[in-house]
Amino acid sequence: MTLPLPPVVFVHVHYPDIWREMAADLAVAFDRPFGLVLTASCATTSLVRPQTPHLCFVHEIQVENRGRDVLPFLIALNRLDLTFDIGLKLHTKHSEHHDSGDDWRRFLIRSLLAGSGSPDALALMERLPVLGLMAPAAHLLPLDRRIGLNGPALAALAPRIGLSGDLAAIEKLFFAAGTMFWFRRAALTRFRDLDDLFEAERRQTDGTAAHAAERLFAAAVEHAGFVAASMDAVPVLRVLGEGAVPLPDRADLAAIARAEAIKDNPFTSPVSALLRRHRWLLVAAHHASARLPYPLWRLARRLFRLVATR
Repeated sequence: MTLPLPPVVFVHVHYPDIWREMAADLAVAFDRPFGLVLTASCATTSLVRPQTPHLCFVHEIQVENRGRDVLPFLIALNRLDLTFDIGLKLHTKHSEHHDSGDDWRRFLIRSLLAGSGSPDALALMERLPVLGLMAPAAHLLPLDRRIGLNGPALAALAPRIGLSGDLAAIEKLFFAAGTMFWFRRAALTRFRDLDDLFEAERRQTDGTAAHAAERLFAAAVEHAGFVAASMDAVPVLRVLGEGAVPLPDRADLAAIARAEAIKDNPFTSPVSALLRRHRWLLVAAHHASARLPYPLWRLARRLFRLVATR
């Protein structure tokens, strides 16, 4: 019997203090070997390591502050000579714009790491080779009314990864919100040579290549012939993976994954819902974040949230 290759965890560390907490979560999540790749956009003292005997290697890569957590992930994925089949993409999500930003990050990470001894998603993907992506619970969401200001960025990125740039077609797709997910390496082969699309960091709230990639990872996985699912589907998929019932074909498995996905994201804020209904407010917020001095932008954002949630 051939043992599966160790999974590799990719983490973009923009906030080293948050990474300390995440490292502790990883240390208790695995009872088997795994690799770790850390990307960081600033020179820091050596980043902490998960305190576990199961950590078999660590790579650290310093990257420029561009492309949020997405471009660093693609750089690491495509430039390191790593041998693995299944990976996990995480980042030190802070979400300053969200009242429950820390709770949201913990929910995402702990959903993906859920399991007894080893993450359930990892075991499931090893049993079901057709699974190409596993999003956190309640985070495989329809793109309808969630494109925002990302139309031009989506139109530029989609053809580069083999997808249609037609926005009406894109709105019918699902995406892994939060940009944290388990993935099969073979399902993301089209995400290479894209560095030129990623803009300089200017505190953009929307409309960047990173925002577009978030909305297309799951679609690209399915275009490559795999299935994107969420942790909501684990109970049903586990039964299928254990062979208790005949394994359905890829189309039926994708339909099961969609049917099990919870589409009510518990961390959707009233502000986000308001911005989706009134696009002009989203445009105004986008331009304000890029042009106002940071202290003024923080004040304006706080006032807007007070008004929007009354």
